[in-house]
Amino acid sequence: MRALFLAVFALVLAACGGSSGAADGPDRDRFGYRVGSDPNRETMLIRPLSDSTRYLVYPAVVDSIAVRPAGRPLPGDGVAVEVLVQGALPDACAELTDVTQSRDSQFVTVDLTMRQPRETVCAAVVRPFRFYLMLDGSYPAGSYLLRLNGKTVPFQVLPARTVEGGSDAG
Repeated sequence: MRALFLAVFALVLAACGGSSGAADGPDRDRFGYRVGSDPNRETMLIRPLSDSTRYLVYPAVVDSIAVRPAGRPLPGDGVAVEVLVQGALPDACAELTDVTQSRDSQFVTVDLTMRQPRETVCAAVVRPFRFYLMLDGSYPAGSYLLRLNGKTVPFQVLPARTVEGGSDAG
């Protein structure tokens, strides 16, 4: 009986750890799931101001940046590009406040800011976060340079794959 229990238990563990398709692999390791997959980092959203509180605005503290084509073809020759920003908010009151983007050919600049209420006492607790951002526009195959809050990350968009038995050229 004990051997049967151990065999069933081993099968259940194997099923839980098995590969389940596109969500697994190196991309998942870097990007994770949007909500609840990382108990150490909260997935943050930018929230509009909802009251008349006065805020101090600073560049958000960024630890790491990962860039990937989002896999969605867009009209023309390009694809959408997604950025995962991981960082930390310095206290219990701080929150992400705004993101701006600009692009000049192969160079993309993103500024992510956080805000803290003025004249408010907040618990000094570091709050790790992650923030997902779709870059504006479409990105044809090529090499690019992303600069986000002073950190620079090169990334590439690969050419579209050819269909088996055919080619891209028409």
